[in-house]
Amino acid sequence: MMGNKQLRETRVNRQQDGKAKRADATRAALISAAERLIAEKGLASVSTREILQEAGQRNQSALQYHFGSKEGLMRATISERTRQIDEKRLNLMKDWTGNPTLDEVLEVLILPLAELAEEEIGGKHYILFLCQAITQPDWDLRQAIKDFELIGLGRAYEYYDELLADLPEEARVVRQEIAYDVAILTLKRWCIREMELTPRQITKLVIHANKAILEPPKR
Repeated sequence: MMGNKQLRETRVNRQQDGKAKRADATRAALISAAERLIAEKGLASVSTREILQEAGQRNQSALQYHFGSKEGLMRATISERTRQIDEKRLNLMKDWTGNPTLDEVLEVLILPLAELAEEEIGGKHYILFLCQAITQPDWDLRQAIKDFELIGLGRAYEYYDELLADLPEEARVVRQEIAYDVAILTLKRWCIREMELTPRQITKLVIHANKAILEPPKR
């Protein structure tokens, strides 16, 4: 039989586990609410009060407690999804034999986003969320790769840079940024219009458009 001390310790451990689970559930609810509202209304139109209400949180300090600020919540939302997508990218890269082609690199960048959008409504919300994020003045994908330690995306971009090494650096970076924006906006339209295209089919279409942007015109 347990002694009084063991009973107290067990009770305390259960209470701590319960608090941790509730905290995790609150954090997840806030992230999901932010992703959904921003996808529907736009980043500038969503207030912290609306996010709290959507997440079912009566405690007005919950957002500040978990994320510090609305900006902190945005970073956490990006982090949650990008890590999930990065796992998909790493799995795709396992199929590479030798150095990848430009088509293979672009597939790794685009297909995981399309697959996630088809698999769950949160994936669609995330693409719409990204459409808002890329319009922000301080948006920087390469910095996000460092900040969130995105191994798959970082590795893909290393090959991406090598494949376009013949271009001057500034021209290469600008083309890559335009290609990324085109990819995200195309995926957004695919999600909203519910086009009868599979994730692989829309990815192939985006790759074709991206290559027209990335590859220098032939003389």
